[in-house]
Amino acid sequence: MHLEKQLRKTNLFPAVMIVFFLLIIGPTFLRYYSGNNNLIGSEPYYHIKAAQILSETGSYNPFNAPDKIKESTYSERNYHFNPYHYLLVFTSKIMNIEAASRSLPLILGLLTLILFNLLLKEMIKEKYKRHIILLLLVMSPAFIYTFTVSNPNAAAILFTIAGIYFFTKEKRYNIVISAMFLMVTALFSMFNSLLAIALLLAYVISTRKNYSRLAVMIFLLAIVSLTKDIQFYYNYTYAPQVNILGNLISDLGGILGFGIFTVLLAIYGTYAQWNKKEKFLSYFFIAILLLIALFYVGNISNAYIAFFIAAAGGLGLVHLTLTNWEVRIIKKLVLLIILCGILFSTVAYATRLVGTGPQPELTKALEWMKENTSKKGFVLTRYENGYLIASIAERKTLADSYQTSDYSQAFLYKVEDTMYYGRKLNDAKKLFKIYDVKYIVIDPTMKQGSIWSKENEGLLFLFTNKETFKEIYHKEGTEIWEVKNTTVSTGMV
Repeated sequence: MHLEKQLRKTNLFPAVMIVFFLLIIGPTFLRYYSGNNNLIGSEPYYHIKAAQILSETGSYNPFNAPDKIKESTYSERNYHFNPYHYLLVFTSKIMNIEAASRSLPLILGLLTLILFNLLLKEMIKEKYKRHIILLLLVMSPAFIYTFTVSNPNAAAILFTIAGIYFFTKEKRYNIVISAMFLMVTALFSMFNSLLAIALLLAYVISTRKNYSRLAVMIFLLAIVSLTKDIQFYYNYTYAPQVNILGNLISDLGGILGFGIFTVLLAIYGTYAQWNKKEKFLSYFFIAILLLIALFYVGNISNAYIAFFIAAAGGLGLVHLTLTNWEVRIIKKLVLLIILCGILFSTVAYATRLVGTGPQPELTKALEWMKENTSKKGFVLTRYENGYLIASIAERKTLADSYQTSDYSQAFLYKVEDTMYYGRKLNDAKKLFKIYDVKYIVIDPTMKQGSIWSKENEGLLFLFTNKETFKEIYHKEGTEIWEVKNTTVSTGMV
């Protein structure tokens, strides 16, 4: 009881804000200090390209986005311009596009944190509980990625939370503000529309009011979703080799996941609060549905699950802290292990972000490629580099990390594997001819296990044939090869 009184008197919000800025700005600052001025990850370069197209076409209305603008990939698709791209365009009017790509997620994250705190006030009276939830949230790898790396989920989350927050307010003008935010949310994907509706439904069920407001919102979101050419989901960081557990747990390599100790706390928190389940049962089901969605939409679901895990984990940590144990030393030891585990997962993930590509040697090579190679044909490289090929080198790529509900490059990933690991020259020539591959870009990681683990493995062995391949660039471990000849030789294996 004494400990709870102390917690009630303590204002943890300044600590939340300090941790937020350290974790969101820290990776970018340390990356710059280590000599890498590139944006974190390849995804931001996709959104830069989309924003540049909007700026060039003079399109500034997200409800009337240009269509049928083709992307630079082998498997044909058109750009889907979402509200985040428009925010990038507007921000780039104040600063350059790369600075905008760094600043915009930070601004969106700060506004999201403030609004989520206000929304929690509607559900949790104790200030210290809300602040512990926020602290776990900002330390979540999924949250750190979402608001450090330039990506649309940062804006979609903010608009969703803003829409729900104003929906909960009584005055009539709030429903108009809520509708505006949620209609913009619907422009991201059908997934975002359905999630917004589910959250509104959960709120209405738990409070037993605002049924007519809910009907209006469903109608408006349905109009936007059905009158626009919007897919069910858009995943810009699809990784075919990562399984469901890898997507969920950051300690196992997930780029948009959670620390194992935070997950365990969330499970304990749900168990500890189960006697009050009538207050949160509808939100619990939404969290379960989002977990199931991981199998379909991929790791983008984690950006939204992060808020549920933080809430359950925060309440679990509070319950664990305030529970009387017969042996106090064991309680202290358990809490110490949990807190150290959360801290370790957070620091390890932030450190991993600092070292995430693209590295300067790769971007230098792609800038050289832009000026010194033909625009004809396609470029073979790791699919993670696909956005970089299109944005920096301004060349067409065989495959990238893009996936939607009706667009998959799974077959091309298999084709690429065949190209990488085959040792028969004629078979390689046939594939290069069929898929019109003119250049091959190899970054250092490709020879360090991401593609090959041995010298002269697969395609590396075929590079010895100088009549077919010519090395046109080789600096700091990055190579660019030109495919000179795809004529199949009779009798050659």
